[in-house]
This record gives sequence, structure tokens and C-alpha cells, in this order.
Amino acid sequence: MSIDAGELEGITEEELRRRYDAQSRGSAGVPGSREDFSDMVASEMAKKKQKMERRREAKEKEFKF
Repeated sequence: MSIDAGELEGITEEELRRRYDAQSRGSAGVPGSREDFSDMVASEMAKKKQKMERRREAKEKEFKF
């Protein structure tokens, strides 16, 4: 987030926090906070792990003697 020095005059801490929160939510592309992004990453990693597990199981069944 960037603010000109002239904008800081007369701005309250609450207004500054509100601007920061709005900017950080908007730049993430995901509604909510940064935790939402980490949740999304964790979800994608879980999907990838499941896919790898299914492939491993399929190979084990294919080469079973």
C-alpha cells in the first residue's frame, strides 16, 4: 500500500487501518484475509496428494503378481 505524505495529514489510525485492510484484501484476489490464501494452498496440496496416491495405487494393482 502506498500513501503520499500529504495524505497522512489529518488521517486517523482507524482510517489508515481500514485502507490497509481494503488494499490487502483487494490485492489478494480472494475475499477475506491472507489466511484465505493459505487455506487455498493447503486445499490444492491435499488434492495433489490424493491424485498421487490414486496413481500409486493404480500402479500397484497393475503390476501385482
